[in-house]
Amino acid sequence: MNVAQVIDIEQVLIDLEGTTQLEVIEQLADCLDKKGVLSNKAGYIQAVLEREKHSTTGVGNGIAIPHGKSSEVTEAAIAYAKLKEPVEWAALDDQSVSIVIMLAIPDGEKGETHLRLLSEIAVKLMDDDLVEALKIENDRVKIINYLG
Repeated sequence: MNVAQVIDIEQVLIDLEGTTQLEVIEQLADCLDKKGVLSNKAGYIQAVLEREKHSTTGVGNGIAIPHGKSSEVTEAAIAYAKLKEPVEWAALDDQSVSIVIMLAIPDGEKGETHLRLLSEIAVKLMDDDLVEALKIENDRVKIINYLG
Protein backbone atom coordinates (compact mmCIF):
# COMPACT_ATOMS: atom_id res chain seq x y z
CA MET A 1 0.00 0.00 0.00
CA ASN A 2 1.32 3.47 -0.87
CA VAL A 3 0.28 7.10 -0.45
CA ALA A 4 -1.41 7.29 -3.87
CA GLN A 5 -3.74 4.45 -2.84
CA VAL A 6 -4.99 6.10 0.36
CA ILE A 7 -5.52 9.75 -0.57
CA ASP A 8 -8.04 11.23 -2.95
CA ILE A 9 -9.14 14.70 -3.92
CA GLU A 10 -11.87 14.90 -1.26
CA GLN A 11 -9.21 14.57 1.45
CA VAL A 12 -7.12 17.49 0.17
CA LEU A 13 -8.17 20.71 1.89
CA ILE A 14 -6.87 24.12 0.82
CA ASP A 15 -6.89 27.20 3.09
CA LEU A 16 -8.18 25.22 6.06
CA GLU A 17 -9.12 27.62 8.83
CA GLY A 18 -8.01 26.40 12.22
CA THR A 19 -6.39 28.38 15.00
CA THR A 20 -5.15 25.46 17.10
CA GLN A 21 -3.63 22.05 16.60
CA LEU A 22 -6.81 20.46 17.98
CA GLU A 23 -9.07 22.36 15.56
CA VAL A 24 -6.95 21.24 12.61
CA ILE A 25 -6.94 17.60 13.77
CA GLU A 26 -10.72 17.70 14.29
CA GLN A 27 -11.36 19.15 10.83
CA LEU A 28 -9.13 16.57 9.16
CA ALA A 29 -10.88 13.84 11.15
CA ASP A 30 -14.21 15.20 9.85
CA CYS A 31 -12.85 14.81 6.34
CA LEU A 32 -11.80 11.21 7.00
CA ASP A 33 -15.15 10.50 8.65
CA LYS A 34 -16.97 11.75 5.52
CA LYS A 35 -14.85 9.35 3.47
CA GLY A 36 -16.29 6.56 5.64
CA VAL A 37 -13.01 5.23 7.05
CA LEU A 38 -13.76 5.98 10.72
CA SER A 39 -16.23 4.00 12.78
CA ASN A 40 -15.80 6.39 15.72
CA LYS A 41 -14.40 9.84 14.95
CA ALA A 42 -13.94 10.81 18.62
CA GLY A 43 -11.98 7.63 19.31
CA TYR A 44 -9.73 8.25 16.34
CA ILE A 45 -9.09 11.86 17.40
CA GLN A 46 -8.16 10.58 20.86
CA ALA A 47 -5.65 8.15 19.29
CA VAL A 48 -4.06 11.03 17.32
CA LEU A 49 -3.86 13.20 20.44
CA GLU A 50 -2.35 10.33 22.46
CA ARG A 51 0.35 9.98 19.79
CA GLU A 52 1.07 13.72 20.06
CA LYS A 53 1.61 13.34 23.82
CA HIS A 54 4.47 10.89 23.20
CA SER A 55 6.32 13.20 20.83
CA THR A 56 5.41 15.94 18.43
CA THR A 57 4.52 15.13 14.86
CA GLY A 58 5.63 18.60 13.82
CA VAL A 59 8.61 17.42 11.77
CA GLY A 60 9.91 20.87 10.89
CA ASN A 61 9.91 23.09 7.83
CA GLY A 62 6.27 24.03 8.49
CA ILE A 63 4.99 20.45 8.24
CA ALA A 64 3.22 18.12 10.68
CA ILE A 65 2.36 14.46 10.12
CA PRO A 66 -0.11 13.55 12.87
CA HIS A 67 -1.27 9.97 12.82
CA GLY A 68 -3.47 7.59 14.70
CA LYS A 69 -3.48 3.81 14.67
CA SER A 70 -6.83 2.81 16.04
CA SER A 71 -9.59 0.21 15.98
CA GLU A 72 -11.87 3.11 14.99
CA VAL A 73 -10.18 3.21 11.57
CA THR A 74 -11.75 0.80 9.08
CA GLU A 75 -9.25 1.35 6.24
CA ALA A 76 -6.02 3.31 5.82
CA ALA A 77 -6.44 6.87 4.59
CA ILE A 78 -4.65 10.21 4.47
CA ALA A 79 -6.07 13.72 4.81
CA TYR A 80 -3.98 16.70 3.70
CA ALA A 81 -4.43 20.34 4.63
CA LYS A 82 -2.77 23.54 3.55
CA LEU A 83 -3.65 25.91 6.38
CA LYS A 84 -4.88 29.44 5.77
CA GLU A 85 -2.69 30.64 8.66
CA PRO A 86 0.17 28.74 10.37
CA VAL A 87 -0.65 27.00 13.66
CA GLU A 88 1.58 26.30 16.66
CA TRP A 89 2.40 22.55 16.76
CA ALA A 90 5.40 22.26 19.12
CA ALA A 91 7.42 21.28 16.05
CA LEU A 92 10.99 20.03 16.29
CA ASP A 93 12.28 23.30 14.79
CA ASP A 94 9.93 25.47 16.93
CA GLN A 95 8.28 26.81 13.76
CA SER A 96 4.52 26.98 13.19
CA VAL A 97 2.92 24.50 10.80
CA SER A 98 1.18 25.34 7.53
CA ILE A 99 1.01 21.85 5.93
CA VAL A 100 -0.61 18.93 7.76
CA ILE A 101 -0.63 15.37 6.43
CA MET A 102 -2.75 13.21 8.75
CA LEU A 103 -2.72 9.42 8.57
CA ALA A 104 -5.48 7.08 9.73
CA ILE A 105 -4.32 3.49 10.16
CA PRO A 106 -6.43 0.49 11.22
CA ASP A 107 -5.27 -1.02 14.52
CA GLY A 108 -5.11 -4.50 13.00
CA GLU A 109 -2.29 -3.51 10.63
CA LYS A 110 0.99 -5.10 11.68
CA GLY A 111 2.80 -1.82 11.39
CA GLU A 112 3.79 -2.35 7.79
CA THR A 113 1.18 0.02 6.36
CA HIS A 114 1.81 2.62 9.04
CA LEU A 115 5.58 2.57 8.64
CA ARG A 116 5.47 2.32 4.85
CA LEU A 117 3.22 5.37 4.51
CA LEU A 118 5.20 7.42 7.04
CA SER A 119 8.46 6.45 5.35
CA GLU A 120 7.18 7.29 1.87
CA ILE A 121 5.99 10.71 3.02
CA ALA A 122 9.19 11.42 4.98
CA VAL A 123 11.37 10.59 1.96
CA LYS A 124 9.35 12.92 -0.27
CA LEU A 125 9.50 15.71 2.30
CA MET A 126 13.31 15.59 2.26
CA ASP A 127 13.09 17.22 -1.17
CA ASP A 128 13.16 20.97 -0.44
CA ASP A 129 11.75 21.78 -3.88
CA LEU A 130 8.76 19.51 -3.24
CA VAL A 131 8.15 21.10 0.17
CA GLU A 132 8.23 24.58 -1.36
CA ALA A 133 5.84 23.44 -4.12
CA LEU A 134 3.41 22.08 -1.51
CA LYS A 135 3.49 25.38 0.38
CA ILE A 136 2.36 27.38 -2.65
CA GLU A 137 0.27 24.85 -4.59
CA ASN A 138 -3.53 25.14 -4.48
CA ASP A 139 -4.36 22.59 -7.20
CA ARG A 140 -5.55 19.48 -5.37
CA VAL A 141 -4.68 17.13 -8.24
CA LYS A 142 -1.10 18.44 -8.34
CA ILE A 143 -0.80 18.03 -4.57
CA ILE A 144 -1.90 14.39 -4.84
CA ASN A 145 0.62 13.87 -7.64
CA TYR A 146 3.39 15.40 -5.51
CA LEU A 147 2.56 13.11 -2.60
CA GLY A 148 1.70 10.02 -4.62
